Amino acid sequence: MKTGKLIIGLAALLTAAVLVGCASKPAAQAKSARQAAIEQSTPIRTEPAQRPAWVDVVPDSPSVLSFIGSAGKYATATGNTGARYYAEENGRTQLVDYYGTVMANKARTHAATYGISSDVLAPQIVGQQLNERIAQNVSQALAPREYFTLVYLDSTNREAYEVYVLMQVDKALVRRVIDNYGKEQAADFAKKAAAEQDAARKKQLQAAADFFGGNLSSSLDF
Repeated sequence: MKTGKLIIGLAALLTAAVLVGCASKPAAQAKSARQAAIEQSTPIRTEPAQRPAWVDVVPDSPSVLSFIGSAGKYATATGNTGARYYAEENGRTQLVDYYGTVMANKARTHAATYGISSDVLAPQIVGQQLNERIAQNVSQALAPREYFTLVYLDSTNREAYEVYVLMQVDKALVRRVIDNYGKEQAADFAKKAAAEQDAARKKQLQAAADFFGGNLSSSLDF
């Protein structure tokens, strides 16, 4: 009898262990999935669920200028310390840096072509000047249109947010700011050329005035 009771008791314990093991499998699998997401740094979800095409290919339009700002990973998605805020700042920085770089490169090519010395036309300086104009008059008009958010789990099992934002501005505004800057620079160089007595330097100043004259935005391929 004692042996029979012992066998029955062991069978009951074994059955209970199997049932507990089966019940714990879904929880263990869920925990494993979350842990894998943390370790592999893969998103647990995206908002929206479908990745928009503009994240990978910047939209092209004859009337609207687009930039894709990005930021991640941050503890919050919104607010002044959230991923959206920094993604928007990144988009504005791209806008400012882009035209400053284009200006500097074009001025460098023009100076080399017409033999203009750097003390007459300094590419980096005019690039920085255009940077400042764009920052003052255009960057705040670069408006967020859509967001794409990837939600991750950090090492403490808390959510972290990586954001992409589509930002757009009217091209006419950008052209107007660039052309106004160009007109001011052209007038300044022409005035200096008119007052210059040295023939060689006079020629350089006039060549610099020609670079900025007309529609500067067109010469920058915009």
